[in-house]
Amino acid sequence: MPGKTLALDIDSDSVTAVQVEEGLRGFYVTGCDRVRIEEAGGLDEALKTLSEQADLKADRYISTIPGEQVSYRNLQMPFTDTKKIRQTIAFELETMAPFPIEDLVVDFTIIDQSDQSEILAASVRRRYISEYLTRLQGYGIDPDILDIRGVPMVLWLLRQEGIPDNGLLLEIGLKTNTMVLYLKRRIGLIRTLPFSDGLIAEIMSDAPAGNHAETQSAEHVESCFSIFCTNVQNTLHTFGFQSKREVRPEKAFITGSGSIYPGTESLLERFLDIPVERINVIKDKRVHMGEDLALRWDPGIMDSALALALRDNKQGLGFNFRKDEFEIRKRYFRLKKEIRKAAVFLLVILSLLIADLGVDYYFLKKRHRMLDKQITGIFRQTLPDVKRIVDPVHQMVVKINEIKKSALSLPGISGDRKVLDLLRDISLRVPGSLDVKVTRMVVDPEVVQVKGETDTFNTVDIIKKGLEPSEYFSAVTISSANLDRSGKRVQFEIKLQRAKQ
Repeated sequence: MPGKTLALDIDSDSVTAVQVEEGLRGFYVTGCDRVRIEEAGGLDEALKTLSEQADLKADRYISTIPGEQVSYRNLQMPFTDTKKIRQTIAFELETMAPFPIEDLVVDFTIIDQSDQSEILAASVRRRYISEYLTRLQGYGIDPDILDIRGVPMVLWLLRQEGIPDNGLLLEIGLKTNTMVLYLKRRIGLIRTLPFSDGLIAEIMSDAPAGNHAETQSAEHVESCFSIFCTNVQNTLHTFGFQSKREVRPEKAFITGSGSIYPGTESLLERFLDIPVERINVIKDKRVHMGEDLALRWDPGIMDSALALALRDNKQGLGFNFRKDEFEIRKRYFRLKKEIRKAAVFLLVILSLLIADLGVDYYFLKKRHRMLDKQITGIFRQTLPDVKRIVDPVHQMVVKINEIKKSALSLPGISGDRKVLDLLRDISLRVPGSLDVKVTRMVVDPEVVQVKGETDTFNTVDIIKKGLEPSEYFSAVTISSANLDRSGKRVQFEIKLQRAKQ
């Protein structure tokens, strides 16, 4: 049940609206209101008053048809396929219906199935549904579902824990009562019965004061309940006789504005001889309500509409007279509208994404051109002799490798010895503690000449002796060693003959 659902429960006495919104923790009652039809001056005026008092906007609408507008038949069908039942049920009802079958909208629910199907068929005049929907649509209400009063309450009951398999719902109004019998947790019988002809409403609102008046009123109420229970028992007995089964409800559940009379449960228990329990849908753990609504919530009056709002939308649960020419097509157009909105939204997102990628590409390209320009500039500064530049990075890598190969390899000698290795060996063999300054070094394929200055002639000898054990040189010779002009420093030159491998 997505978003907000508005349930509109209409009976002969009043119009009740309950708005429910589905959330993560269950269902939240966001609004409720009730208007008496007689006080408003008719159903149209009641709907108008309700639309002025309450916010009737919702994502989904559900409504009920008063039971007195529905004709019921219990049938046996020779097959169990639901599709076949739907295709042939009109022919089965044709000889039983009070009106031509083409003037009726028919729906059904399955009571029992074995080798054949026992079903409860319900039919409503097309003219009534057309006028009913036109009236509701005039106030912006186009219900997805048109169910029968009392049925959504039974469907809610059957989802609760501890509910017996066979039971009876009595939705008692001030003038009429809806009776729903369920057997083996399936609805088997629906009837609308008169109730006191408004007497209870008069007694509860206009009863005169005084003990005698109270006693007289109580006697009238008891008489009304006695007659009502007799009608209920006769209806159950007739149904049991026709269906050839024993009908014995384990418990009766009551709701409705007529059930709020004090002592209703005890009167019904006495006359029906079964336990009676008053329904309170708001105690459902899935249902939540704010304090402001709780203060004016009346279970007997509002529960029927709340159960309708909680009604499951699955096919086969309850009835729905939005069929044939009345089948709602709003869902398709709503879905089409939502798809259009989603497409526009996705188009906007895609446009923003493309724009973002375009901006990123522009700046990346700009940065790439700038870096490429910098690389080309560095290449020209480093290798000014290269005139044709195609790929500066690759060309520079090739040139560096050529320089490394020519600079580090030992020409004419095995390439496994590099100049860096030779210099490292000289550095390691000259003690760092000596006062030596190398002023020139020439590395040739055959000889290494080292010129420099030091403090004493003895230091020159120490350098010579340190280099002689090196495997890189076959001979170490002091070519010259003289005092400089100041007479304080010794200038020397050492010749190192490179060893051949």
